[in-house]
Amino acid sequence: MAIKDTIGSYRKRRERIKPIFLGSLAILLVIIGIIIVVATMRGGGIAKLLASKTPTPTITPLPTDTPTLTPTPTETLTPTITLTATPSSVYDYIVQEGDNLYTIIEAHALTDNDLILIYLLNPEIDPATGFITVGQTIKLPPPNYPIPTPTPLPTGLAPGSRITYLVMPGDSLGAIANKFNSTVEAIVAANKTLLTDGATSVIYPGEQLLIPINLVTPVPTKSPTPTPTATP
Repeated sequence: MAIKDTIGSYRKRRERIKPIFLGSLAILLVIIGIIIVVATMRGGGIAKLLASKTPTPTITPLPTDTPTLTPTPTETLTPTITLTATPSSVYDYIVQEGDNLYTIIEAHALTDNDLILIYLLNPEIDPATGFITVGQTIKLPPPNYPIPTPTPLPTGLAPGSRITYLVMPGDSLGAIANKFNSTVEAIVAANKTLLTDGATSVIYPGEQLLIPINLVTPVPTKSPTPTPTATP
């Protein structure tokens, strides 16, 4: 076969194949279009497959600043100073462990003279011993409480009449006897249960003694005779 004939034969075949190819291509495109439409209507499956995946950004949480708790300062309450009222009248006191009359006097701003008042207010306390017990309730005078003044002796009392006398600081049997024109012996005889050592008995402030009075004639006090001064 000549070359010319071969070329002509090829051209004829190409002309016959071209319509077939184009028709097949058109059918294929139609099928693809239908598939795309159907996929789109069902939720865009193809579009999702064909679409590039957009990376989802990862949210990195920022560190949260945790505030540092500052401790709230505790308010210190200033204690209220309660002033102890100074008693103005006789009051009760309960004897504590380690108490005696002298520590009580010191703790309550009393004086030795107030010891007399304590004995007067508490006849159950023996002035010779001052014995008190823990838990005992005693009566105390307030500071500067006046000591009762002795009742003036009435005039005209018969010799040997007895009076009650409150022993004061500095008293002695002899001084008391002179004061009431009595004798030590008569005073001892009138107070046998208290003055057990006779004339040598020690008496204490706050004790009460029975004193027989006007047993002796008072001795007048003599004025001292002036000493003559020599004239030069």
